[in-house]
Amino acid sequence: MSERRVIIVGGGFAGINAAKGLGGVRDIEVTLIDQRNHHLFQPLLYQVATSVLSAGEITSPLRHILRRAPNIEVILGEVTDFDVDARRVFLKDGAELQYDYLIVAAGARHSYF
Repeated sequence: MSERRVIIVGGGFAGINAAKGLGGVRDIEVTLIDQRNHHLFQPLLYQVATSVLSAGEITSPLRHILRRAPNIEVILGEVTDFDVDARRVFLKDGAELQYDYLIVAAGARHSYF
């Protein structure tokens, strides 16, 4: 059986948990794509705003979080489009990535004002 390629878009809670679940699985190659190279633990964001914690205490590099999984590659990039028929993901820098399985865990944006 050949390696299956999984692309995960998003390095938040869902993306990291999906990557951890696939980490170390034989015959699966995982690529996690995110615009930032770190994961922000948002539940503690209010403590940074009130100066109880520093910003560095609630962030962790994605590569560090997933360091024990040799089958996971982390790419810093912005996904601009999908071609689900051809199973491709397009990045802002012009790169195209093929996949067998796609997990879109890009999260949400909020605007309170």
